[in-house]
Amino acid sequence: MSNLTCSALSSLSRNSGVSMEKMEFAIELLIVCFVAMKESGLAWPVITEDDQELQLQLYTTTVRLGEDLSPSRRDRLMQQYVENHPEKNLCAYVWSETANWLRGIVPEDSDRYVMLVVINLVNCIAYVPMPDPGKPVRRREESA
Repeated sequence: MSNLTCSALSSLSRNSGVSMEKMEFAIELLIVCFVAMKESGLAWPVITEDDQELQLQLYTTTVRLGEDLSPSRRDRLMQQYVENHPEKNLCAYVWSETANWLRGIVPEDSDRYVMLVVINLVNCIAYVPMPDPGKPVRRREESA
């Protein structure tokens, strides 16, 4: 988790428009994710920068697909995204917290970086190949 933590915080700090107050929101969600991972009892592999980059590319591609949709179709797309997510509860929690956070802040262009970091964190947790005595498997295959 430390590799993921450092990478997420480094990503936010490189974008100098992100205030410390807004970074704190991402840090709080990072802690929630860490606790969820720890309480799962699973032996988590290192989530590499390559893993993070792949998940970021997949997510941004999904978002771009929705840009040309009507608001109702975009809402349906996001609902399907959460419903099909291997970590539904964590994904729904992060989306809910992010929506609440957005309602309570003065909007800035840099907010998108914070949102990308937190959803990418969830996606990295959900899709990291988990170690198995024989071979790595995707978490999607293991989650109920």
